[in-house]
Amino acid sequence: MDKKETKRQVSEMLDGGRSKTETFKAFSGGALKDKALAYLIGSRPDPNLIERHAGKIKILLGLTYVQALIGLVGGYLLGLTISSGFAIGLGLFAGGVPLLFAWGFYRNAAHAYTVYVMLSISQMPRMFKEYADDPIGTVVGVAITLAMIFYVAWLKNLLFPDLALIGAKKIKGQFVFSN
Repeated sequence: MDKKETKRQVSEMLDGGRSKTETFKAFSGGALKDKALAYLIGSRPDPNLIERHAGKIKILLGLTYVQALIGLVGGYLLGLTISSGFAIGLGLFAGGVPLLFAWGFYRNAAHAYTVYVMLSISQMPRMFKEYADDPIGTVVGVAITLAMIFYVAWLKNLLFPDLALIGAKKIKGQFVFSN
């Protein structure tokens, strides 16, 4: 059985009501490595959890739309210092990236949450570059960014309890799933 067939059968078993642990045991050691299989199982959105946390997802989407709007305006204004064509391109890029994340959040894609957290953390050192010129603005910006990072990570943990920051959760060398 190849990887695509394994993924299809895993999806069918989980949709059919079989537990995540049972499904993992059935396909462990097959075409997919156990690590990839555990991530595939753990990253499947649970309709009950999505329904329970729908309000939190809507808040995240709203915050992401605000980020997109700020990115669009900020990118446009920054680009105007170079040329009007560059301003449009930079504005669309700076506004489009948050919209891609919003699309991932809306689709309940676990990797969208992970990538958002990792990219945001990687940008933290750049935020302190202008600290000497505007310490209050820098601290406010860092606080808002940290709040968003923690909110996204917290929501990911609520929606995908079987995933760690990167990959599936392991306890004492074994992949564990909430059933």
